Amino acid sequence: MAPLFSFVLTALVAGVVAQSETLLNCGDSRYYPSQYTCFDSNFLCPILNGDIYIRCGDACYSTSQYSCSDNTLEPYNPNGPETLEDCGDARFYPSQYVCLDGNFLCPVIDESATLRCGDACYAPSQYSCTNGQLAPIPSA
Repeated sequence: MAPLFSFVLTALVAGVVAQSETLLNCGDSRYYPSQYTCFDSNFLCPILNGDIYIRCGDACYSTSQYSCSDNTLEPYNPNGPETLEDCGDARFYPSQYVCLDGNFLCPVIDESATLRCGDACYAPSQYSCTNGQLAPIPSA
């Protein structure tokens, strides 16, 4: 009887977790927004231990280890001397901005990258972006 109770309890807990978050579409894939971020409507990057990985060309990267300069990954040492990187026609410091889509800068706020939604930047902990429209994330 104990194994059956354990199975039922596990299934109930899994059902509650699955119901509290809606699967979203990203191209041909479906994903949970707490586990992935969708870039350009068809490219998923993971969220690992709360660190949102950002798209750079055909790769995903952590802003604590790399920066993206004109769709090319560049090693980044937050404790070393900072160098200017390129983002289209603009130049930026990786500790202050992230380059998205090769030509769009979004600020780093409290050591967390903000993401692009249409022509705006947003904090993914506070908003979600669907089809270029921002919506506040409901409080838990």
